[in-house]
Amino acid sequence: MKLRIILFLLYSSLSFGQKPLEIVIDSITSSDTLGTIRKFTVNYHIQNTSDKEVKFINCSYPMTNFYPDVNVLKVYSVIVENENYIRLNVLEKNLEYLQHLGNLDNAESDEARAKIRLAYIKRKPRDTTKMKEEVERRRRINDFDYVKSSIHTFQPKEVRSLTETFYWNKRRYYKVDDLEYYIDEKEPYYLELSMVLYKKDFQYFFPEEEYKKMKDNPNFLEGTILSNKMEINFKE
Repeated sequence: MKLRIILFLLYSSLSFGQKPLEIVIDSITSSDTLGTIRKFTVNYHIQNTSDKEVKFINCSYPMTNFYPDVNVLKVYSVIVENENYIRLNVLEKNLEYLQHLGNLDNAESDEARAKIRLAYIKRKPRDTTKMKEEVERRRRINDFDYVKSSIHTFQPKEVRSLTETFYWNKRRYYKVDDLEYYIDEKEPYYLELSMVLYKKDFQYFFPEEEYKKMKDNPNFLEGTILSNKMEINFKE
């Protein structure tokens, strides 16, 4: 939720209109083979529309307390209703976590919910060899090398076709604090994807001379890229 709020604030302050890099949703398909959970497969592409090489940082490390995978482009999803952004986690990428939330919703007592939480934690132990090795590997990387490795490069006219999978537990009523939404099965809803490209946020991770080169390079992009909107199936 915290990252989504940050992203929402960036829409007005960083969105930069027509730029060399664009993100386009090509298709959205849905499947109800998971029972109470609907699966969405979103095919999209990212393209450098210019004749010049472009670079950008897509890593959110300064805003987080962990080292995310820098090789994976970070794409965020937003649901739109009548041009209004629904600022809630309607879609989830982690199927197991969504199923866990469903089990909690269906629990008949606090004791039952406690048992479900404990079982979920035991199924996903934190103290695994693989995680230990990953933590140690990232501890050996200094901030500058890590951030520098997160710079993505798109060659002139380069297109990358990608796929994201999202899940919806078919809930229609959502309430978090003062936010309240109802997903009406008769109304159209649209999916919009976005990417946040950073530059000045990483100023203190770079030596002064390196940051100046990055700052003065017009082909080193910064801002928020918004995709086209495409209808997503929230109907019965």
